[in-house]
Amino acid sequence: MMKRSEFGNSKRGRFKTFVGLLLVIVAVWRLFCIGMDYREGEETYRKLEQAVSIHSEIRKESVQAEDTADTQETQDRGQAEKAAFDFSSIEIDFSYLQSLNEDIIGWLLFDYNGISYPVLQGEDNREYLYTMADKTENHAGSIFMDSLCGPDFEDMHTILYGHNRKDLTMFGKLKKYGAQAGYYEKNRYFTIYTPKNIFRYEIFAWYEAAEDDKVYQVGFSADAAFEDFTTQMKKRSFQNTQADVGRKDKIVTLSTCSAMGRRFVVHGKRIGGE
Repeated sequence: MMKRSEFGNSKRGRFKTFVGLLLVIVAVWRLFCIGMDYREGEETYRKLEQAVSIHSEIRKESVQAEDTADTQETQDRGQAEKAAFDFSSIEIDFSYLQSLNEDIIGWLLFDYNGISYPVLQGEDNREYLYTMADKTENHAGSIFMDSLCGPDFEDMHTILYGHNRKDLTMFGKLKKYGAQAGYYEKNRYFTIYTPKNIFRYEIFAWYEAAEDDKVYQVGFSADAAFEDFTTQMKKRSFQNTQADVGRKDKIVTLSTCSAMGRRFVVHGKRIGGE
């Protein structure tokens, strides 16, 4: 029987050790790059949030109101929050924002959960997929409107896209509607600010959808077809919110990625504004 040389075995052992060490270095480097990507994205959007005047004071009061609302019955909590959050007192410096990027068309702000970002619209739905609002490249991308929708939010159905980030930035918190009990009751409303208007929305449905789902249709009129469209949204919701919705309601859909190539959508209907 022939025996392998000790030199050969030693050489192979050193090679395996080298490969293993190289893989560890690559993995550590990738984790470092991912961490830097997340950090840069968060810092960029927190700087942009300085354009939201008196934002910190309003948010502090709102969190305190939320704590108070937790002691009430579930059916009363939403109305208490709606009254507590003074969305009309918040001003957005669109002159400053649009000097950085003329594609900024609005600002999305949830009452309590920290989702607060500029809204952009590009020439197509890939332009801001990995480009932030200040035009720098980052995997955080931007919150952006479907390129086929009107930038004034006056369409019957408007779609906003955002990444499902692991650190819960961008649209990462949307998945909590489907995974965390009571999350809807505490986070029922959001506001969209534009250079000319303030629009208030009430969330009424959320669920998973395929990438080519009918929910991504736009261009509706206030007719029976749109009424059926909104009825299907209600039927598919993971929770019955008891909210009424029909052919005259203007709907904003917030869409993010989910597991296995699917998407998670949250629907809100306009309930007022200024």
